[in-house]
Amino acid sequence: MAGSHGVEDMLGPGEREGAVSAPPVGETPNVALGTALEAGPSSPKAVADRVASAAQCDVVVVADLDAPYIGPQSVYGRGLAEEAAWRTAIRVAAAVAQAAPRPRGEGWAATLSELTGGRGDAAILGGTRSVLVILRSEGGKPRTLVVAARREGEYSDAERRAMTAAAARPEPRDPVVIAALEAVAARTGVPLGLLHNGKMMWAAASLWRALGLEGGARVGRAFAHGGAPAAAARLEEACRTGGPGADLDVTLLPGELQLLQATRPADVARSARLDELAKKWRLSPAERAELHHLMLGLSCKEAAARLGVSPETIRGRRKQIYRKARVGGAGPLRALLDGVTEDEDTLSSSSSSAAALA
Repeated sequence: MAGSHGVEDMLGPGEREGAVSAPPVGETPNVALGTALEAGPSSPKAVADRVASAAQCDVVVVADLDAPYIGPQSVYGRGLAEEAAWRTAIRVAAAVAQAAPRPRGEGWAATLSELTGGRGDAAILGGTRSVLVILRSEGGKPRTLVVAARREGEYSDAERRAMTAAAARPEPRDPVVIAALEAVAARTGVPLGLLHNGKMMWAAASLWRALGLEGGARVGRAFAHGGAPAAAARLEEACRTGGPGADLDVTLLPGELQLLQATRPADVARSARLDELAKKWRLSPAERAELHHLMLGLSCKEAAARLGVSPETIRGRRKQIYRKARVGGAGPLRALLDGVTEDEDTLSSSSSSAAALA
């Protein structure tokens, strides 16, 4: 289905190559998400109300991890403005993905300081004494992320258990097509997405990367990246208007469904190559994102500006990548990323210790 829009046309300059921030995407409810914000026992609002009833909280943020991404239509916040709520959920989701906690039974709960290894909770929610993070699973799959905070007193073990139980939601009734697409995307790495009535219903991680969103975290089915809401809105708009273009195909399916696939060979091959190396070298999500910046030839300062972190943080990530890849610096690593080097061991043995040059 040819049209006038391509992937790059759908994204503003700040949303390409891993931007962190994104403008509001409008007020129209995305009814195709796992649970919209309407009333119901599974809605984020209902979960937030139950959690707040289980223990005293000044702030409660609940994110639906059945949704394709964390954003305005999949997050509800009590005591926090809408944008602050979903951006808080994204930051906490990234911390959860980095820590990769193992839930006990159907729930896991810890303070943010415990989750991040001692960094202050005020970095996420200023003015709070304790920030509790709850990852609630149903049927063995993460489905709900809760961030609860209060200004006075720590959460007791009994309160943690009560709040974790309060975050329970009925198990979802997933369309068979989603399970099938997840299996295909996991096996092949093809960047696929699914729209329902023109709204994004599900997306593979490879599709977000094909849209230029590097460095995001995946928790449950939800993609956590500041640029995801705006990127999804632009994609939906492109599908409603002239069609997505030669590098992004849409196939109509029964039931008002649309199957979306990014087809630009260079982007797909690049993303697959980065995924392959990140898995081989056991890189963290942050290091995987920095691998992309290295491939683009960005300096530490430029990469830091894109992510809103210090150049020293970027420099530390790059040193970890060089160590895990067994190369001496950025030049040999870019050769691997470009696929121009046939013998990785030769590179490793012949490279000098040039990490400071990156």
